[in-house]
Amino acid sequence: MFVFILLSILWLPIATNSEDTLKINSPYGEVRLTPNEFAWLKNNPNIRVAVKDGWMPIEFKSESNQHRGISVDYLQALGKAVNVNFTLVDYSENMSPSTAEMISGVANTNVKNPQFKKLAQPFLDFPIAIYVDKSRHHQIDKMEDLHHKSVALFRHGPITKEIAANYPQIKLVYVDIADEAFEKLRLGEVDAYIGNQIIIDYHVVVHRLSFVEKIGITPFNSNVSMAVREDLTELASILNKGMRVLGTNNQEIINKWKISDYQYGQWIALLLGLISVALIFGVHRIFKLKQAIKLQNIESQKTIWHQANYDYLTDLPNRHLLDSRLKQAMDQADKSLSPVGILFIDLDNFKHVNDTAGHSIGDKLIKEAAARVTRCVRSYDTTARFGGDEFMVIMSDFDNEQTLEKTSQKILAEIEKPFQIDGELFYISASIGLTIYPTDTSNPEALFSYADQAMYEAKKLGRNRFQFFKASMQSDSTNRLALMNDLRDAIAHQQFELYYQPIMCMDTQVTLKAEALIRWNHPIKGMVSPVVFISLAEEAGLIDEIGTWVFNQALHDIKLIHAQYSPDFQISVNVSPNQFIKSERLLAWKQVLAQQGVAGRSICIEITEGLLLQPSMSVVNTISALRESGIQFSIDDFGTGYSALAYLNKFDIEYVKIDQSFTQNLRPNNYDAILCEAVISMAHKLGIKVIAEGIETEAQKSLLNSFECDYGQGYLIARPQSFTAFMQFLFETRSKQPSN
Repeated sequence: MFVFILLSILWLPIATNSEDTLKINSPYGEVRLTPNEFAWLKNNPNIRVAVKDGWMPIEFKSESNQHRGISVDYLQALGKAVNVNFTLVDYSENMSPSTAEMISGVANTNVKNPQFKKLAQPFLDFPIAIYVDKSRHHQIDKMEDLHHKSVALFRHGPITKEIAANYPQIKLVYVDIADEAFEKLRLGEVDAYIGNQIIIDYHVVVHRLSFVEKIGITPFNSNVSMAVREDLTELASILNKGMRVLGTNNQEIINKWKISDYQYGQWIALLLGLISVALIFGVHRIFKLKQAIKLQNIESQKTIWHQANYDYLTDLPNRHLLDSRLKQAMDQADKSLSPVGILFIDLDNFKHVNDTAGHSIGDKLIKEAAARVTRCVRSYDTTARFGGDEFMVIMSDFDNEQTLEKTSQKILAEIEKPFQIDGELFYISASIGLTIYPTDTSNPEALFSYADQAMYEAKKLGRNRFQFFKASMQSDSTNRLALMNDLRDAIAHQQFELYYQPIMCMDTQVTLKAEALIRWNHPIKGMVSPVVFISLAEEAGLIDEIGTWVFNQALHDIKLIHAQYSPDFQISVNVSPNQFIKSERLLAWKQVLAQQGVAGRSICIEITEGLLLQPSMSVVNTISALRESGIQFSIDDFGTGYSALAYLNKFDIEYVKIDQSFTQNLRPNNYDAILCEAVISMAHKLGIKVIAEGIETEAQKSLLNSFECDYGQGYLIARPQSFTAFMQFLFETRSKQPSN
């Protein structure tokens, strides 16, 4: 992980007093520490602090990738106050507590990681203000004036719920970013915007939003505090003492971040006063100073403009500048009657690299990918970072589609080459969607949307390829969006059902296991395949909610099976890799099992092998915690991916499932038979049991039996069926078994 040392401070003079405390004389005042606290500091000279990005001016990254902001300045002052060296690391919501001892900025009570606790005193406490478009301002001075008016408000802001509860007459319009709120204000879609005064004032000046006016203060306040790991009580006590010395809203620090177009007014007024004393000398000095101020303002405006229009990581044009460049290209194309090509580039499997190798490696990969894409296009083409792992290229002045195809092929070839970062090799690919102005559309936003749809089509076709937009994709995208909306209704109206497919012991022919398979009974479309809606759920962020429903329903059913059939029965549930990103819901399963009185061994979690190849600490800790409660693990579709048995033993995996693509092609002594026999033999030597999926014939079953495969699953045994039909199957098969 990328880190850098914020400061390195020599120990300042320390004295003792009669109260058995140690005194630090800092530039900000006297700090008294207990002997235990002082000893702790001696043993822990460096403290890692997780710092966020994109929260200007509180904390963000500069163009040189350095952490900056009010919180960073507070850390520097705090380090001097209590003799602490701070090392800054990048913050992520799913980071392990072992990554850092502190979090630099937490808004209000919003500590997402339960293992961190806020300091007693915030370093910022500022009011929530009301902003309007000065050209449309109609007698709005206070909150009551906003009744029956539309007001933009952050969807997940710290005071959002309070405003909704205390002012129900206000029509709240929720936004995700400040730019969205300002745009709605500019277009007249909302009457006002309510938000944090220090943040919005900064944005208004930096982005020159001259139409925005602050007209009042609300009764609400927002604060920002630092947070310390709960187990570090000495550190928390030391920092609380340091914060009391620095104080909340330290003016020396905050004044550094106040931006004013009139910041030099006092100096100019002073110099004008000196003219009466020495006119000629004064005029000359004023002229020189004004020239310096002018140059400084020019440089300052250049910096602000660059920050507003270029991506901080890659130094490529950002979305804002991309929009402007596209409109320029379209205007030029209209004059010359030539086309404009849009290439929407998405990096395949980048998320896996980012989650497993860390965000620092991910950032370096993004920078290298940006450089490679830029080298593949002409100097006068525009290459922009669209967001995350997405890039956009605008190409003008080309004769035919072959030019776009050749450029796309060059980009694919460059991205496919290995990335060597910090001594390690990483492999990714890219999917590219292409659209052409004015052939496909003359609307700039539609061009981006069409290129995006074409890119997703390239991913559906196998990735590492390019695809031109077709009109049929628009209807596919519309259908996909409609189905995604229906999926939200399906969760609310309980349209899901669990089917069960038996897993039979190959030796005894007894069924004591089954796989739970979700089905969606769509009220109009009928049964929708999970192959379709699971990927939609992952994309829409609904997979955690659906996964929790599956677990709870399986828990309900397993209790009935235990009571009516066998207490040794086990149900396997499929868990998406996305559910491990925010693992709180998975970890909550332990408590639910205990509350329901169900043993952990009654549940087996099926995961894909890719999850374990380069697992993050969060994945490792989650699997370990679930295993402690007795839950077992199975690797699904084994043989279709990396197929490394070594990591299975490392994680104490109980089962591997041989993919049905191998089972269905089984013939004596053919390649698939040799592979299956080898996997079964090696798994047994590691103490892992094997389940063969997709058994459809007696010949396949017989061959797997000869390989000593432990369990079988497939249509030969039974198809997936409703819970009622599955229970009937269990009773019927038990009645046919010979009694002991």
